[in-house]
Amino acid sequence: MKEIRQTPTITAGAYSAADAVGGMLTFADAGAGYQGDIRITKVVVIDDAKQAAILDLWLYSEEFTPTADNAAFSPSDEDNQHCVGVVHVVAADYGSGDDNSVAHVEVDLPVTLSGVSAGSGGLYGTSLYGQLTCVGTPTFAATDDLTIVLVLST
Repeated sequence: MKEIRQTPTITAGAYSAADAVGGMLTFADAGAGYQGDIRITKVVVIDDAKQAAILDLWLYSEEFTPTADNAAFSPSDEDNQHCVGVVHVVAADYGSGDDNSVAHVEVDLPVTLSGVSAGSGGLYGTSLYGQLTCVGTPTFAATDDLTIVLVLST
């Protein structure tokens, strides 16, 4: 099992529904040692602003052209050819503390990372990429209020 964390730089302020939240997330070395085949088993959202925002995490097997933070999410048709799934984080997934919240979403998403096999022990893509979008209209307090954690296995 492997755990990879990313903290996107987000707007300290309000978002409109369907906006991108932060830029491209790079989950580096997600497939390292797995020959390109991984399984996402859990997504955790750590929310220091206690927004408990309904979010979608779009995941891609290749680098893509991200939508700018706090702009209407608009992936290209070409980029979406490499979309391997969208994980939905809903309000009921969150537990809340006094001034923060954490969402925990169990998933079973098999992913083959892009790359070209080069024979035995070939070359495979090792990174997974993503972008968050909001369904509602959260207002974050700081540019580092969110941390996304992927839990991976083979």
